[in-house]
Amino acid sequence: MASPLPLDRPWYRELLVVAIVVGLAVGLLGLVYLGATGALSDVIFGKPRWEAWSGEWWWIPFVAAGGVLVATLRGWWHAPEQIPGGVAMIESGEVPHRTAVSWVGLAFVSAVAGASLGPSFALVVMGGGLASWIASRRWPGNADARLEATMAGIAGGLGGSFTAPILGTLLVSELAPTPRGKYVEALIPQLIAATVAFGLYFGVVGTTFLNSFAIPVKDFTPSQLLLGVVLGAASSVVLLVFVIIVKVVQRSAARMPNPYVRGLVGGGLVGFLAFALPLTLGSGNSQLTAVINNSATIGIGLLLAVLVGKMLAMALSLSAGFIGGNVLPMLFVGGTAGVMVHLMFPDIPYAIAVGCMLAAVPGGYIKAPIGLTMIAALSVGLGPVTVAPVAIAVVTSYLLTTAAVAAIRGRIAVHPIHA
Repeated sequence: MASPLPLDRPWYRELLVVAIVVGLAVGLLGLVYLGATGALSDVIFGKPRWEAWSGEWWWIPFVAAGGVLVATLRGWWHAPEQIPGGVAMIESGEVPHRTAVSWVGLAFVSAVAGASLGPSFALVVMGGGLASWIASRRWPGNADARLEATMAGIAGGLGGSFTAPILGTLLVSELAPTPRGKYVEALIPQLIAATVAFGLYFGVVGTTFLNSFAIPVKDFTPSQLLLGVVLGAASSVVLLVFVIIVKVVQRSAARMPNPYVRGLVGGGLVGFLAFALPLTLGSGNSQLTAVINNSATIGIGLLLAVLVGKMLAMALSLSAGFIGGNVLPMLFVGGTAGVMVHLMFPDIPYAIAVGCMLAAVPGGYIKAPIGLTMIAALSVGLGPVTVAPVAIAVVTSYLLTTAAVAAIRGRIAVHPIHA
């Protein structure tokens, strides 16, 4: 029986070695990037605060100045108006290595300035850009080698940051444009790079993504499968609200063609939201922990304000010109929505509500159902049976969101006057 791995090809054997090297490199780069942005954010903004209006007033001019600085750097570095997101780059299979350093620099400044975005963009660009650069020199003209090397580099970046190599590998393997017949051969270098990066990262940090959120998990009952459908539908509604917010903010920002004005105004509004609702700051990972730990004290009304405020802060951050990822912020949105659902309907198990919506909100537009399901399972601590509702919620959210978007686009095409 023939092996599914093309070990007879010299470039593939070399790729397995490159995956180790890239895993070490992006593990170290990710450690430095996350350590530096985390430390600076803690110094500037402090630990997460959940009370309304508990931020500092000077955050408003500080984030506004950050928006102007990012606009200035984008001009100096000739950054395009539209920079693709991390998910889009994975789906296209291309990370432009020539601009990788400047894009990571923009993401770093955005994170320190207080943008309501996550680190996934920088990690995708670091890992994918480095691997793409190596492939372009080691195997010039070999599209297969470049694609598989780039995806391995991205898996290394995400695997180290998630401190769970299988998560980075699953997300990349589901999103990558790898032909179905080459899935296994592409998966192996991705897993190698992610595992090496994880080993380096964990060796220094000493923590993992496992059980990040302390939520009691009840025994599985068949009725929870139906809850997966209901929570998936609710997640689709949350995501569609976010899409509407993004469109409204984008149209408003389009009226300000000057990038410095957009950075100043958008950054100032992001800073104001942080001042009024500090939980809207940053990527949302530590903020979600604060939401879960203080949910009974925070209350449904404030949680709703935080939920809408976070979506607005994300839209404003992107429109202001800040650079960053949406994965962790959308996990925060989903997890916060799950906490709200549990508070409104206590009969819905806490872990099921949070786990389902944490994965299903981003699952409405990210075509990685297995990876997102595993993120929820590992972070909340769900077992192999209790994870079933999460998978159902992710699929339900994706199907409903896709159908809703198609219906909206169809209506616009038929009735363009009302667009």
